[in-house]
Amino acid sequence: MKKEELVFAKKFKKDYPLSFKRWIARAIESKEFSIREAKEKYSLTEDESTFRGWIERYGVEKELSLAPMTLQEKQEKSLLEKRIKELEKALEYAKLKNIAVETMIDVAEEQFRISIRKKAGPKQ
Repeated sequence: MKKEELVFAKKFKKDYPLSFKRWIARAIESKEFSIREAKEKYSLTEDESTFRGWIERYGVEKELSLAPMTLQEKQEKSLLEKRIKELEKALEYAKLKNIAVETMIDVAEEQFRISIRKKAGPKQ
């Protein structure tokens, strides 16, 4: 390969999303398909060394050896957990409110013999 062709190939080499690289690396590592099958199935032009690098960087073994959480990450996690609890509480309140409204409509329709709810379908 000439020097100009090499520069051209490097310049226009595809840059795949990290999630795709991880998925391919794990699938190859878990023997879902081989490197050759991945290249054919997804029309990838990279050579085998690229895939081996992805497996080395993003494979299952690397996932197991993650660094411990930083203080900032722990704080963000606790804030997110707090937010989840708040949203769950709000959802429970909304569910109870909906039950109360439905019950109130049922009682009103029964006592005053009027239809409050719209009937389903084209004729209303």
